[in-house]
Amino acid sequence: MAYDLSDLRTRVRAKIKDTAYSATNIDGFINDAQVEIADLYPWSYFEKVIAGALTIGDYTYEQQTDHQTTIRLILIDPSDTTSFRNITKNYMTQDEFFRTFPSPDTNDNAWPFFWTEYGNQLYFHCPADLEYTLRQYYMKTPTELSGDEAVPELPQNFREALVLGAAYRVEEERDNYDIAAVLQEKFNDRVSDLINRFANTTMAATDDVVLPYRQDYGDGW
Repeated sequence: MAYDLSDLRTRVRAKIKDTAYSATNIDGFINDAQVEIADLYPWSYFEKVIAGALTIGDYTYEQQTDHQTTIRLILIDPSDTTSFRNITKNYMTQDEFFRTFPSPDTNDNAWPFFWTEYGNQLYFHCPADLEYTLRQYYMKTPTELSGDEAVPELPQNFREALVLGAAYRVEEERDNYDIAAVLQEKFNDRVSDLINRFANTTMAATDDVVLPYRQDYGDGW
């Protein structure tokens, strides 16, 4: 049987022993389960990279609508694509950033170096002097499953977890809290097994770590 939303819905109905249960509700619970699983571990299935151009004279860049957590941030010289700076470690908390750079727009246009995230935007310590290519690696939110043939971004190993995650939500809605608790425990156990199975298989790079701000420009400057 195909691994898609229709298949998952059928399995949830079998799990709750109710073939007539609302498809709309089940689909919503499957999507809720997918989000819960995504939030429990930095799965590589939700890694994404985008590239865009900074605007000369601007010090902000709008985040993607599916952005969740930035992993790496690189700026590339538009006149020489072999020249780039990995500014990931120059991240500053909002308090640090706005205390140090209260008015980024008053600084001279330059190659942005320090940065933070505020609202749905990236903030740099100065306006850009060139149309640098920004390459952002980040964790995205799961794509909502809609339509019978929609395939989860999580691989088939997660089929049981998605079914259990949706089923325990159904039982909660039906006020069957004892059954819901049993199903939720099975869901938690299955997700824990998957984390142990897939942890540290492809996530490596030490330069993924975002370090606190230091008052020096380092070797990359």
